[in-house]
Amino acid sequence: MKNLKKVELSQLSDIQVDYYFGVSEEIEILVIKYSGKYGFGSAGNTDAIYMNVMGKAAMEAWDPDAIIIDLQDINYEWGDMLEYVFNISADKYPNEALPLAVIVGTGCEKAVRTLLLGIDSKEPIDKIGWIFKDLETACKYINKKFEGNL
Repeated sequence: MKNLKKVELSQLSDIQVDYYFGVSEEIEILVIKYSGKYGFGSAGNTDAIYMNVMGKAAMEAWDPDAIIIDLQDINYEWGDMLEYVFNISADKYPNEALPLAVIVGTGCEKAVRTLLLGIDSKEPIDKIGWIFKDLETACKYINKKFEGNL
């Protein structure tokens, strides 16, 4: 094979990823924290691919009961593929994805809201139901999902 060059997943994106694993009311939760600047529009496609792949790898490694994706430190303005990041358990659990909560911050809240509710929507982000602004509320949501109250 000619022109073989070494490649690494980290070349796809400047997004940083950190993993945290903990137990809340006997539920093993994987928190995936992303930080950095997500590319605008199609320039963010490789960011979404990288974030999705890194999330799937973490799921395989730790096999959690639920996932929290922390976007508090992401600067995201627009790009349809960010939704790809939210579907990391769909391949492994095609019939019923793992319970998922997403935490947003000021750098991405508006864009996530318009991505999920539509650009012309006036609905608040709270309407989505699984998007939160802090870890504590996201954990409470996950616990309620397991209790069957949602």
